[in-house]
Amino acid sequence: MKQHSASITAMILMGCLPISCGEEVRPVPLPPAPLEYALTIEARGDGTTAPPPGTYLHEAGTVVTVTAIPAPSADFAGWSGAASEADDAVEITVDGGKTLTAAFETATWPNEPSATYLNPILPGDHPDMNVYVEGDDFYITGSSFNIAPNVEILHSRDLIHWERVSRVVDPAWSGLEASTSAGGGTWGGFIVKVAAGYRVYFAVNFNQYFAEADSLAGPWGEPVHVEPLGPYTPPGEDPELVSFDRGTGYDDSVFVDDDGTTYLVVKAGQCKWNGLTGGEENNFGVNLLQKIDPETGQLTGETIDLSFVNWNTQNGGCGDPATDPDNAVEENWAEGPTMTKRNGFYYYFDSTHTGCGGEQVGWRSATLSSNPADWAPLGSVLKGDAPFSGAQHSSAPFQIADGTWWVFSHSYECDNSWRGLGRQGLLSQVTWMDDEGGAGVPVVNGRLGEPAPAPALPPSGIPFLLPVNDDFEQEKLSPAWTFYGNMPSDRYSVTDRRGWLRVKPAKDETRWVIQKDALHAKAMVVRMDFAPTAEGDAAGVRLGNAVFPEQELTAFPTWASAASLEVSVARVRADGGDRIRFAFRSVVPVLSADGSAYESTDATVISYDAEAPSDQVLWLKLVHGEDHQATGWFSTDRLTWTQVGEPIDISALEDYDTVNTGWVGSQAGVFASNTSADFDLFTYRDGFTGIAAAEPDQESSTEVMSSPSEGPVLGGLEDGDWAMYGSVDLGSGGVESTEIELRASSAKGGAVEVWLDPLAGGRRVATCDIPATGGWETWTTATCKVSAAGTHEVYLKAKGGSGELLRLASLRFVPGKN
Repeated sequence: MKQHSASITAMILMGCLPISCGEEVRPVPLPPAPLEYALTIEARGDGTTAPPPGTYLHEAGTVVTVTAIPAPSADFAGWSGAASEADDAVEITVDGGKTLTAAFETATWPNEPSATYLNPILPGDHPDMNVYVEGDDFYITGSSFNIAPNVEILHSRDLIHWERVSRVVDPAWSGLEASTSAGGGTWGGFIVKVAAGYRVYFAVNFNQYFAEADSLAGPWGEPVHVEPLGPYTPPGEDPELVSFDRGTGYDDSVFVDDDGTTYLVVKAGQCKWNGLTGGEENNFGVNLLQKIDPETGQLTGETIDLSFVNWNTQNGGCGDPATDPDNAVEENWAEGPTMTKRNGFYYYFDSTHTGCGGEQVGWRSATLSSNPADWAPLGSVLKGDAPFSGAQHSSAPFQIADGTWWVFSHSYECDNSWRGLGRQGLLSQVTWMDDEGGAGVPVVNGRLGEPAPAPALPPSGIPFLLPVNDDFEQEKLSPAWTFYGNMPSDRYSVTDRRGWLRVKPAKDETRWVIQKDALHAKAMVVRMDFAPTAEGDAAGVRLGNAVFPEQELTAFPTWASAASLEVSVARVRADGGDRIRFAFRSVVPVLSADGSAYESTDATVISYDAEAPSDQVLWLKLVHGEDHQATGWFSTDRLTWTQVGEPIDISALEDYDTVNTGWVGSQAGVFASNTSADFDLFTYRDGFTGIAAAEPDQESSTEVMSSPSEGPVLGGLEDGDWAMYGSVDLGSGGVESTEIELRASSAKGGAVEVWLDPLAGGRRVATCDIPATGGWETWTTATCKVSAAGTHEVYLKAKGGSGELLRLASLRFVPGKN
């Protein structure tokens, strides 16, 4: 048996089987091995596949599923080779050697003009604007008051996105020495092109000055005083009996006629001349066109008198208090005059006043004349609506390349408790209603508080103008930063300690480094190196209005509801301890017993303290929202935060009227008292704190809706609609974004693409799927991965099928250590 078994085994090993015992053994072939073929998978562009790209051997007939996986910044463009389907997953039957290639294309933002825009185009305090147009470039100047350096010049190519070009007036200029308190400084501003370069005119103490430069980027020369023409006599009066020195005005502008003749468009005083003699009164309204010598920049003496615009209330003046006191309206005074020319007609515009309820009034003439009969009153040509029901003080209307006309105006948010932001910059289209002779009446289109058709201008890569987040790595302080009045150069530095801003007050002094506040809701964050050692030492982050010494507050007229208001989170030395203090401070003037004058001030402070950590370097955060509730926080790593005390209502700050408090809107930034403090990071809009989706800075085809559970939300989001949130810090100081959380609802499901800086060539960083939640009032938090750091414009773009896809309540980036 053993031998037989071995023989059989041998025959099997030889590939043979025994037929029968003793019979001849013949070889029998084995079954053929299964055929194998190579499947090669390739990926071209920014993406990969599953299975990953490579060459794989498969038995003939095997069906392999291959899925295309684009990177967040790319789209799957299709298959080539073994398949041509558009689906991202395909099945390949391996019946021969095959190659399958997945193609990916980098997602791009549409490179075309915006369809709509949202006011304010210039959020925050941008009063008294004048526009200068040179080819395809637009420039704006306006009033700075005591926010220095003074006379800021902004530039744009699409009228929506603006960048800082320069500031004209050094705060150390001697002409400002008597005018650096709140309400002082420089008023107005306008640009004139001259042979040698440019002149910028502005007013200080109701008199005009100009500075010159080869380029609008500067550097600017020492300001030159515009010499007045001498005493002014009202029309019809005897110059031997009636004459007053009226200076050269304030909130003036410039008008250049078709032949190049340039006029200073002057305003001084208010109301109609009341007939008084002997110098008893000189504040009557004077509105003039005064010819400018192009060589010297001075006035030539040629004057056209338009002071009649002050004579009646129906056409924007405040009437005649002497002869008709019952009908005089003293808050109207035909201010902020501008002029343009169209179809051979001159158009003159002035404002009734600068606050809520003010209007823009127009006049038209076929000739430049001092005769009132030559000028046809056009009545109110610009009257704002909620929330910008104070729209006026407009620039001269101007024309762009496609033939349309536009105008800038300013207004408080008069109807929703946000006047503290100041008079914000608004853009409006102008339609001309012409008669057969080409004489027109300008009509401002659209509602100022709602999305409107945008100018048909190429998109700009300039970020939307908001306060900047800053790591202070530059050799000079960013031009976004300003000061109250003259900040001596030895009181701050970005070179004493590279990468840090050092604020260096003297003993018993506070110094501020500030930017214009511009948002309803935000979280400001600073990283600070500071150890208070003496009682009263303090440093931190602050939001407030103009700074007033007590004597300035008590000097206000009794009709002004003046106040000095600020909220801050600071490290302080108080009562012998090292503390983190969250505080709201309000200082208001107190009337005398007879109500005739302010005689003292009354300070109210609401504050909460927490024991400071042992770390000398720490983070402070000041958060406030649409409900005017502010909170204060501190941290040692920017990841874990400790709240200081309870929320504080700061509505008194955010709804104060800047007309009554030095004309200047809210300012945000950092401060130090008594001793130096170092800051190596300032964040105006922290992306790691929730951002209300209903507060976009710009948008396309969205709608703010009310949710019973979430409050105001962003709705109406159909495929392709988007919202933009500017100046968002997505990571700094060793922390970066790892995810984004979207609070959303959806009746049928959709997706949100997250883009960073798409107008500047930025990328899509995520696509977040939003599941169907079962109804618009069923909310979920969708989370998707994002890897980003630095300051960006964040765009959220809806994607999906037809109809409304989703609504958004908030967005928040999730931090992690980098």
